[in-house]
Amino acid sequence: MQNAEALLGIIRERGRKGLPLERLFRCLFNRDLYLLAYGRIYRNDGAMTPGITAETWTACA
Repeated sequence: MQNAEALLGIIRERGRKGLPLERLFRCLFNRDLYLLAYGRIYRNDGAMTPGITAETWTACA
């Protein structure tokens, strides 16, 4: 099994190129992938916003 950093790099590159992902279910067994992904989301300032505001609602509508 590949390490989580390499796996996320492969997924990112395939996404940039617009290529499909195959056998993605195998990645679900990699515990380190979840921890690495969560660590990246947690550090994101936008991930902890309180919710939708009138300004963001009108932008989506």
